[in-house]
Amino acid sequence: MMIHGSRSLALFGALVAFGSLAGCTTPSQPSGSCEVNSALSCGAILAGDPDAGVDPGLVGYSCNGEYRPDLIAKYNQGVPQGQICADMTPPPADGGAPPETRDYCCTPETQATRCAYNPVAVCPEGYGYQCQGPNRPEVLNTAVTCGNGVREGEYINYCCHHQGRPTGCTQAKGAYDCTGGLIGWVCPEGARPRGEDFGANESRADYYYFVCGVPTPAPNPLYSTYCCFTPSPVLPGGSCVYSPGSAPHIPNCTAGRFAFACYGRDTPDMDYFPRIKCTEAPVSGLSDDGYTAQLYCCDYVPPGVGSGAGTDPNE
Repeated sequence: MMIHGSRSLALFGALVAFGSLAGCTTPSQPSGSCEVNSALSCGAILAGDPDAGVDPGLVGYSCNGEYRPDLIAKYNQGVPQGQICADMTPPPADGGAPPETRDYCCTPETQATRCAYNPVAVCPEGYGYQCQGPNRPEVLNTAVTCGNGVREGEYINYCCHHQGRPTGCTQAKGAYDCTGGLIGWVCPEGARPRGEDFGANESRADYYYFVCGVPTPAPNPLYSTYCCFTPSPVLPGGSCVYSPGSAPHIPNCTAGRFAFACYGRDTPDMDYFPRIKCTEAPVSGLSDDGYTAQLYCCDYVPPGVGSGAGTDPNE
């Protein structure tokens, strides 16, 4: 079975009509198509563990272009309905181009969930869903892991990705040399702080968009320390995204500094005020998602000092 890009128009119209997307411009129709790939192994996955011994009933797809299976979604009398898909494609190597095809493990098309893929979600990494009801996306598709949900009226917004659950980043307030307003974390090598690491007593909405600097080695060489902060959500039209994997490709982007990728004419200190200041010229490169962008390395500005853009209404 092949799924073509033309069927995604219903989703885009619905997303513009509901939630915070009501004031946004309808994104252009993505190109490409998807087809069922029975050779893709989507069975026996539970919370990212292929040895859990549970068959979740997921369907494998291979897609080309910008298309993905869960673009076929709709809102029926305000209720989101669609598939939930885990992007199983490994990220490109540093400096590599995005792959020509991508593989997905999805909930069956015939069993619509109460979640809709959000193609314009602002996620620090991964991809977004807007859901209604008590079930988180990973309850319905065990191949995804999602951060803390952020309520928006009757809906809950999630940022998700295909990855095993975090091996354990530990929050360490005041325990490390993080400038005022930054929160310290200790993570196993290769891991970064995520929404899943916050405890149940944390204000989850406050930490939805948290951003972390280039890590420094911890006393234990198997761990790294991060200093993180929570900017205001990027406003509609903002094109700069947190891109920590870009740091090695930016000159002088050293420990404690913050890497961003911008696709438009704005700069990070315009989108992430009031706590980011960018004084160095960007370099051309690829974002963490593998797309051409202007890469910036910026510095955190403690509360009360203001941002570097000069456009912060709080200054």
